[in-house]
Order: sequence, then C-alpha cells, then structure tokens
Amino acid sequence: MGGIKRRLGRLLEVKAGVMLSQPVLPGASDTINHALTEPALRHAVDYRADLAFSEAEFRRRTLQGNRLYELLSGEKWVSYGWVAEAGTRIGVLHNLQLTVPDRAFYIWDCATDPAVRGQGHFRTLLKGIVNAHYPASTLALVAVDTGNHASRKALANAGFKPVFTYCSVRVLGFAPFSFAFREGKLTAAQPQFDDLAHDKAATRRSVHS
Repeated sequence: MGGIKRRLGRLLEVKAGVMLSQPVLPGASDTINHALTEPALRHAVDYRADLAFSEAEFRRRTLQGNRLYELLSGEKWVSYGWVAEAGTRIGVLHNLQLTVPDRAFYIWDCATDPAVRGQGHFRTLLKGIVNAHYPASTLALVAVDTGNHASRKALANAGFKPVFTYCSVRVLGFAPFSFAFREGKLTAAQPQFDDLAHDKAATRRSVHS
C-alpha cells in the first residue's frame, strides 16, 4: 500500500498554503533585542559545517539575494530561517513564484532542531527576524502549508495575519492548475503573487491590523 501511495504521489500532487504578512512596527527592535540575550539571533554570513545544508547550497542562496538567520544557544543553532530580500524571485509552491516587493522581505525554509521543538524557538526566531533587523513599515511575508498546524500556530502567535490562500495541482511533474482564494473571491493563483507588490490595500490592512 505504501508503494502505491508513493507512486500516486509522483503522478498527482495537490498542495495548499497560506500567504501571511506582518508589518515591522516602530520601536519594536529595542524590545526584541533586549529579550534575545539567550538564545541569540544572528545573521550567518559565513558557512559552517554544522549548518543544515551544503556549502554550495549556502553560497547559491546568498548569491541569489537570501540571508540566513539563526537562533543560537551558545554556538549551536536551535532554529533557523532564510530571508529573501526585496527584488528576489523565489519559488513558493510548484511553479508559483513570488518577486519580493520593495520595502518587504520573505521568510522561507525555516526549521527547529527536533531536540528542542515545542519550546517556542520558532516563534522567537520569527519575532527576532521581523523586529530586529528591518526598518519600521517594512512588510514581512511568509507562506506556510495549510496542513502545517504547528508552524501556523507559531506564525499567528508571532503576529502574522493571512493575506490569501492558494492551491496548486501537479500532474506528472507539470503544474497545469492553481488557484487562490482572497477576500471571498476565487482567482488564478500566480496573479495574486504578481500583484502582491502593488496591492496597497493589503499593505494598509496589514499595517493597521
């Protein structure tokens, strides 16, 4: 049965996610920097052997406009997340892509050490990235699978609010169909990602939520 499910998964894959946002608030950096004495948040600018990916992957991502942030206990990472800076084009799901808007950044590929999960480190990482390293009125964006309940809870606790949901279907390696649900309307998914940089109404809602 497991083999059949794996083969079907390669033939047909349906996934859904939620795009969320949160503004960087004035004065938040002072509070979060004071709270992050231990564990500490650090922007990793050099590769280390204990990172969760190869040196080639680390360098590829940084050259493409991404930064790696780590939450450290001593010198060991307990949680990390990549951040795509403004102007970076990044894949979200299947063939859906986002170009990070001006005055915004996109958090992606986050993980917490399994040995310390459930202790709030992911939430602390998120709040540290959002409030410690970017100027006020910058918009933080993140996407999460609808079925990832632990991450969705951490994101909500960190202040992120939904912008729209999306779904993509991949058949035999191709993704011919995707859609988004936003403000009660069903639309094609990719235009929602394309319009995100120009959607002033969504930005205002995020800032004043």
